Amino acid sequence: MALIAPIFALLGRFVGRVLTTTLGWASMLLFGRVPQDRQVWLAVLTFGSLVWVAAAAGVLLPDLGAILLTALPRPDWIPEDLVRLAMLAVALLLPAILGAVTLFLFEPEHRPTGFGLVKQVARGYGLAPALAVTLIVLAVAGTIRKLSSVIHRREDAHVPIVVRPGRYEALIGTLAKTLEDGELVTGRRPGSTVLTVPARILARIAGRGIGALVPDELVELYGPRVSVSVYPADLAITGAPDAVARARGLVARDVPSRDAWFTTTKEAQELEDRMAALQAADPATRQEALPDIDRRLLDLTVDQDTFEVLYRRRLQLAVEPDLDVRDTAEPEPAPPAPPRRLTLGTVLGAVVAVLAATDLILTGWFARAGRNGRGS
Repeated sequence: MALIAPIFALLGRFVGRVLTTTLGWASMLLFGRVPQDRQVWLAVLTFGSLVWVAAAAGVLLPDLGAILLTALPRPDWIPEDLVRLAMLAVALLLPAILGAVTLFLFEPEHRPTGFGLVKQVARGYGLAPALAVTLIVLAVAGTIRKLSSVIHRREDAHVPIVVRPGRYEALIGTLAKTLEDGELVTGRRPGSTVLTVPARILARIAGRGIGALVPDELVELYGPRVSVSVYPADLAITGAPDAVARARGLVARDVPSRDAWFTTTKEAQELEDRMAALQAADPATRQEALPDIDRRLLDLTVDQDTFEVLYRRRLQLAVEPDLDVRDTAEPEPAPPAPPRRLTLGTVLGAVVAVLAATDLILTGWFARAGRNGRGS
């Protein structure tokens, strides 16, 4: 028994890591990579829904509940009946807690109040089972997709964005043109049903908080070596490593902030809005506004990735409107070199070189003949 216990402990840790990884893949397939300030609340919803499933199953199926009780590290001084009572409390109350957590996915000015708040909390009783089932299905799909990427040597990358209200289709058009010009994508298609259907169901059940993080229609831009899934808060790029790198570079360079923010905090988005408006301004207006933008950029408290996005936008303002930074036309070929003309100096040099070579050959031959004659 002393040998079996450590083995089960190691197996439990391994299973826990596998579950955490696969749930991460499932969440990424469902929501994409969401802004950092909402990642914590989505993690709470993800693991909370699975805890609710385990508790509800333990209450409804006594045999399964007994297995869960033996698996839990329960001290001897805690009675088994108390643990069962706790499982019943979790099954009854946890959905309401998850419904309250969804309030933090709303923008502060859009959070419901009064009866709307009560209604949003009650949505948790539909959200908990729906989210748990969705995550289990997507965990399987995510594992299959990850194995396929490893086998075919594909790479995944993410570009954080926040699609502006009502600009999803416009963003799709801009991305499609940019990547088609870069010879990366050849068309567009609806996202996989296994991703879009659960997203719609969750948005209907959970309300506007989660609904803002899942697209009404997930669109995928695809080509021979790369595909781009466009979420409301993420661009998920998958493909050959060099194609993924090129796609990220084209998006960063050529896709403006007109249809989506490339930053996720309110302060950064306000500065991004100002720089986006200056793109269409005349050079004098740009030059006048740049010092204030530089001051605000240095005073802004953001992470390194956000700073680099804003600084790149600021550098783009320094490009003259009539200068196309995407101009990749090949330079005109150099005119052919003029043929060399035969001059008197060239002829004399050639004659001297031939005579010198002949003299060296004859001298060597006569010297060798003289040695042979004396030897005989």
